[in-house]
Amino acid sequence: MVLSFGHRFPTAIKQIKRCNVLVIGSTGVGKSTLISSMLNRTISDSVTKSISNPPYQKPGLSIAIYDTPGLENNKKQQDRVKEQIAKFIKQQKYKEPEDQIHAIWYCVNSQVTRETQIDRRWISSIAKELPVIAVITRASGVEKSWLEPFLRGISEIKQVIRVMALREKTPHYDIKPYGLDSLLFGTEHLLEEIAKTAILNAIKSKADKSFGWCRDGCTKVLTARLLPVPMMPIPLVVATLQTLMLADISKTFGYNLDWKFLSELCAIGIDTGIEVELAQILNNLPGVNYDNIQTVHDVLSQFGVMLNGMTATLPFKDQLIDLLPGLDNFNPVSGLPIVRCIAAVTTVLCTGFLAVAYIEAMKKCKQAEYEGKPLPDIKETWKDQMQQLMEFIKIGFGIGSSPGFAS
Repeated sequence: MVLSFGHRFPTAIKQIKRCNVLVIGSTGVGKSTLISSMLNRTISDSVTKSISNPPYQKPGLSIAIYDTPGLENNKKQQDRVKEQIAKFIKQQKYKEPEDQIHAIWYCVNSQVTRETQIDRRWISSIAKELPVIAVITRASGVEKSWLEPFLRGISEIKQVIRVMALREKTPHYDIKPYGLDSLLFGTEHLLEEIAKTAILNAIKSKADKSFGWCRDGCTKVLTARLLPVPMMPIPLVVATLQTLMLADISKTFGYNLDWKFLSELCAIGIDTGIEVELAQILNNLPGVNYDNIQTVHDVLSQFGVMLNGMTATLPFKDQLIDLLPGLDNFNPVSGLPIVRCIAAVTTVLCTGFLAVAYIEAMKKCKQAEYEGKPLPDIKETWKDQMQQLMEFIKIGFGIGSSPGFAS
């Protein structure tokens, strides 16, 4: 039998390069036999001790299959294998789309006679991470009485496929191999969902790493504002640090952008008037009594409370809120009177706002790249994200219309 995979969904398979499947099930259920028959290659029948990495593949078939240790009756061994599988799925989750695990084939022997032999709770937990296809192995027809209906009744399972990987001949029946093409066909119909999820996972990974550069940039800018470098104008130092931050974020997303171009982006961001409006917000925060000695900690805490309470929703709202505790707890500053360093805190908040808006712009560029679409104009995307940010500030803090962009 000539098997094929991915041809019905060429765009999705192009985006993920190949579909990576993790095969799980009890010891002796027939995982290795299934893989061997699917890929037409010899796979050892010895007990699998660890997840097969690299996976098994066949030239011309854009699917890669990872075998896993069998789940034995011993609970301690089962827990160890489950932990190993969960760790592997998590480890691969935020890599490039072609390196992630995309689907699970959960193998159940057709001879299973009790519901307790199927770990429904575990399968349901895995299905929260990846699409699960139940594969009934050595399917001779006996499974139709209760097993197949039972598996179909588990809502988290996407599909149930009956398979006979090798010819099975007994005094009562002679069943030739079948179901491998159905299993590939069923998996193939998940490709669009798989590709979308894999792309989002990869982008999230890059964004999460980029927020590290955001915090790093903010800390360096805060230090530069409070401990200025002799003989160097503070605005120049700040602009340099902000540009370095954008450069590091760009590299995290896989782009090496020209320094001059990144400097222009920083200038565009500042020209929106964001720093002026942030200073106005910090000077007039409700709940802060400026007649008393209010510390940076007091003001940033109140700023975070207001930000968190806003009804406006934007992708970077949570990231902005997460940024504040790092600034709030920066020891050299948190206990200082706000009147002494409000300008420094304003510049730092501005730096953080620039970073999160830039990360959103990079996410859009990376998504277009993964999807095989033309990359959007970075400068225009950046302007759009900054405009959204300014509207967010305007609505959330009620400080009037936001300025337009400098031409």
